[in-house]
Amino acid sequence: MLNCGRAPDGSHESNGREFSVPRPRHLALVLFCLLAAEASALEDALLDTYGTLPRIRSVSISPDGAHLAFIQRLDDHDAFVVVDRASGEVVGAANATEVKARSVYFATDHHVILVASRTMSHVRIRGDWEHYNAVVFDLRTGKTARLPKDQMDLFVGQGGLGRLVGVDAEAERVYIPGYFEAGREPYNHLMEIDLADGAARIHEGGNAHTIDWYVGHEGRVLAREDFDSDEKLHLLYSYLTGEPVEIYRSETDIPDLRIGGVASNENALIVVDRDNGNDGVWALSLEDGAWAGPVLSQSENDIDALITFPPERFAHGIRVSGPLPSYVLFDQEDNRILAGLQQTFPTSTVTPVSSTPDFEQIVLRVSGNEGARRYLLYDRTEHALEAVAESYPDVAHEEIASISAINFPARDGTKIPAIVTWPLGADTGDARKDLPLLVLPHGGPESYDSVRFDWWTQYFARRGYLVLQPNFRGSTGFGAQFRLAGRGQWGRLMQDDVTDGVQSLIRAGYADPKRVCIMGASYGGYAALAGGAFTPELYRCVISVAGVSDLPRMLADEKAYSGADHWVVSYWEDLIGDSREEREKLREISPFHHATSFRAPVLLLHGDDDTVVPPRQSQRMARALRRAGREVEYVELDGEDHWLSRNETRLTMLREISRFLDRHNPIVVSASETGP
Repeated sequence: MLNCGRAPDGSHESNGREFSVPRPRHLALVLFCLLAAEASALEDALLDTYGTLPRIRSVSISPDGAHLAFIQRLDDHDAFVVVDRASGEVVGAANATEVKARSVYFATDHHVILVASRTMSHVRIRGDWEHYNAVVFDLRTGKTARLPKDQMDLFVGQGGLGRLVGVDAEAERVYIPGYFEAGREPYNHLMEIDLADGAARIHEGGNAHTIDWYVGHEGRVLAREDFDSDEKLHLLYSYLTGEPVEIYRSETDIPDLRIGGVASNENALIVVDRDNGNDGVWALSLEDGAWAGPVLSQSENDIDALITFPPERFAHGIRVSGPLPSYVLFDQEDNRILAGLQQTFPTSTVTPVSSTPDFEQIVLRVSGNEGARRYLLYDRTEHALEAVAESYPDVAHEEIASISAINFPARDGTKIPAIVTWPLGADTGDARKDLPLLVLPHGGPESYDSVRFDWWTQYFARRGYLVLQPNFRGSTGFGAQFRLAGRGQWGRLMQDDVTDGVQSLIRAGYADPKRVCIMGASYGGYAALAGGAFTPELYRCVISVAGVSDLPRMLADEKAYSGADHWVVSYWEDLIGDSREEREKLREISPFHHATSFRAPVLLLHGDDDTVVPPRQSQRMARALRRAGREVEYVELDGEDHWLSRNETRLTMLREISRFLDRHNPIVVSASETGP
């Protein structure tokens, strides 16, 4: 065994001790040890750069433009920080060591809202849940208050107490929905909360079916949204007259309107609805329930969301999906300015994340080839773009691995959009030939990958891997027809698209067919396991992070947790298959029931605090593979949730995956592995 910690002649290296000059026959060993140490140091640096939480995130500007707030990573913990823009001095800070810092924004010029969460459990509640809370920090006094402060009649098992839906800046009050104890099922009321001390009262009463509230200026209640899972009814009520008046009713298993925000004149809700397969933005009148529009529509891509800036929900425009998402604002001058800012960074995703109410100062996040999640501030009056912060300050511009948007043909001829991240330095020609490939399907599955800086893909590209992120059918972002084509196609058409993406890169000569691994998280973890089970000849190794393996069990757990009649169960059954009528089909597309089909070694990682996909999905998969005599490793991430929210476990995850890849799909392979 080689021992790089011992001098070649047998003497020990130690501080204050001599060790003899190596003899010539030992020079090769010394060189090997030096190179190994250098490689180890580089790996540690990469892990620290990409595996820890971003240095800065969730940047927000105050309504008067005088202050910026953000979450900052300090060593191994997070802090909420507020700085004075003029002086650059820190004027407020709060430690987030004991919680998971989620977001920060201003309610007024002087009140900063800090949102954090922790994983909770209770003897009365089935399963764990992620519990969110909001705290207000007053810049004038330096005092904090919980929103709301303790109230005995709040339902214990709710997670959304950090979600503000309105603010009355002059009266210094905010509005938060909250579930209250009310017999068999809790009622969802709208609370009015004093920013001075967190004292709360019920501002407007809801019921057991209420799922959302819409609030205008000065705390004026505009609308209430209900969904009755028993009667399968989606209902909207207007409060313009002061009393609830029904303006929308639909019989449906799943809430069928995507309400994005409120019109600036407060007389309508802005709804992203699907019109004959196209996404469109409509206005639903709060006066009489009449529809107006579509105000805007899309055919090829989807409307991701309306542009709103918390805590208020007034709509400024829309975000249109695609490899490089774009924006359409309702104000034409605002639209022109934002389009110009996007053109400044033509190969990156540019996202407005915060703004003053007059849209004169806009905080932007630039993520992609021109920025490792950089935050910039645009001053409309001065026509100036100012650097604010870097999420990954240790990643220089020239160290960003190149990100490309491509399309590849599926076996039926459909063009499948995808993102490819090239190893750093693999710019053209031979440098892009016969590369080791990591296939990274996204989670969701109703989401999509775009051209943006992603810590996970960038880390492995820096190590030398080509990374493919296929937007398989069932993904959002590329039109309703593309999204709906994935319904009922888990493990089938959706998986075929992933396979066809791999084959396309192999045919083009970019990927070495002998060095392909598949890796993913959440639904991506399912897709990775499905790849190992259903196309075992294609992959050299399989890596699943918080992935689903047994679909019948997943649906059974969801029914037990949410209730068999809950719309969430209907959503998943619509997406995957009916748990009663299609049980055999669900077994057929579950990797858990195909453990004997695996050829490649499998690495499973799962957080023990995961409230979205229970850890037993990975635990049972590991047992099934062991029973089948297959090579498998299971790593449980202590204290980690579904979103990899902690520094320590992110580092553990990357370290374990790197070790696994070094063993089963190394960057450099021996001549015996590559063949003559």
